[in-house]
Amino acid sequence: MWLHVMDKIKYTPLASFQIEPSMEDRFWLEKLKRTIDECNSVSTLKEMATLLAQIATQRNGVIRGLVQDMFIFNNVAINQEDLANPEIDSK
Repeated sequence: MWLHVMDKIKYTPLASFQIEPSMEDRFWLEKLKRTIDECNSVSTLKEMATLLAQIATQRNGVIRGLVQDMFIFNNVAINQEDLANPEIDSK
């Protein structure tokens, strides 16, 4: 039974959806970059990094939920490597 279902699943790369940041997100990014560039406080930079990690984790959870819904309702699957977090190079 599962083999028959698996034959009907359409795999699509995440890049095919042409997901672009909104104008609001672009302005927020620019403001954030300027704030980071002008910041001289290590503790403030650490706080901002922690908040950005929380935002990234939350957004990744939302994306995974949407991908799951696409699979359930449309038989469209995304390669899990497209959803993986990037490696962190700790120096």
